[in-house]
Amino acid sequence: MDAEQIVKLTPEAIRELLESRSVKAEQKEAPGKRRIERWPFAGTVEIWLPSDCYGEQHILATLHNLSEGGLAMRTRRPIPVDTRLSVALHQPALSVYGHALVRHCTRVHAGYLVGVEFIYFAEEQDDESEV
Repeated sequence: MDAEQIVKLTPEAIRELLESRSVKAEQKEAPGKRRIERWPFAGTVEIWLPSDCYGEQHILATLHNLSEGGLAMRTRRPIPVDTRLSVALHQPALSVYGHALVRHCTRVHAGYLVGVEFIYFAEEQDDESEV
């Protein structure tokens, strides 16, 4: 994949990004509690917040870990649970963009740890057809 090309967020694109690094999965939770393994992954996450969120609409966060299902990032301010975000990840191997839903936001010593679940294209189409 040419990193100059920015691609739509898909499970395959995230899998390719994860495979571009040889990292070991984090096992912080009891076996069986988490459906998808997550990997420590450094980088920057670009976030675009919806207009009804307070403050800046475009922020940068620090990527903490990554899985095919989502990511965890550190932010300077809290983001409410169930907020739908537009996100972009830029790595040397691949740049992807798409949407995600905030699943948790926890205060930590240096800001907030925010976990998001990716919303893939097929899921977006299903949501739109229900309206």
